[in-house]
Amino acid sequence: MSRATRCNSLLVLSTIVLLVGSASMVEAFDTEGEFVQGTKIFGLQVGGGEQNNVEGQRTISDISFLNITPRFSYLPFRPFGSGLLRSAVEPGLEGWFQYYLAPKQATAEGLKLALRYHLIGFGRLVPYLEVTAGAAGTSLHVSEAFRSFTFVLEAGAGMSYFVTEGVAINAGYRFQHISNGDVYHCAKCNRGFESDSGVVGVSFFFK
Repeated sequence: MSRATRCNSLLVLSTIVLLVGSASMVEAFDTEGEFVQGTKIFGLQVGGGEQNNVEGQRTISDISFLNITPRFSYLPFRPFGSGLLRSAVEPGLEGWFQYYLAPKQATAEGLKLALRYHLIGFGRLVPYLEVTAGAAGTSLHVSEAFRSFTFVLEAGAGMSYFVTEGVAINAGYRFQHISNGDVYHCAKCNRGFESDSGVVGVSFFFK
C-alpha cells in the first residue's frame, strides 16, 4: 500500500470515526426535516486516490490523483420507509475536476449525473450509497487511457453528519472506472482503468 493510499484511507477513517463518536453525544435532531420534498442541496467534495488492479493486468501505470467535485441536487420526492430504513433519494449533477499526480501531471474535466440514497432514521448521522456517471475530456495519455475523451463511472458509500440545521459534513469511499466505452473501436484505446478513492466534503441544504 502506497503512502498516498495510507494517508487517504486514514483521512476517511478518521472522519468517519469522528462522525460516529459525535453522534452519541448530541440531542435528537429532525433529520427528516432536512430532506423534505423540494429541498435544494449544494455540496463541495475533495478527494484523492490511486489505480488498483482488479482486472489482474500484467502491467499498470500506477495512476494517482486528487479531485474536486462541486454538486447541485434537488429532492423531487418525499422521504419514504419507516424506522431505521426511513430513506431519501437525492438526484443531482456533479462537476468533475481531476488532477493526476502520477505517472505524469495531467487533468480531466467533465460533468456527471449523481444519485445518493440516504438512510435518515439515525438522527444526525446519515449513511448513504451513491453512483455517478458522466463524460469528460482528459490530457492523461497512458496505455489505459490513450484518447482525450473518456467516460467516468463511480459507485460508493459514506456517512454524512449534520453539524447544524442545513449543514452536513461527509466522508466516503468511491470505486472509480475510467474508459472511453469503445467509442473509438480500438482495443489499444479502450482498456480503461479502475481506482480506489476517498472523499470528504460539506453540503448546504436550502428549502
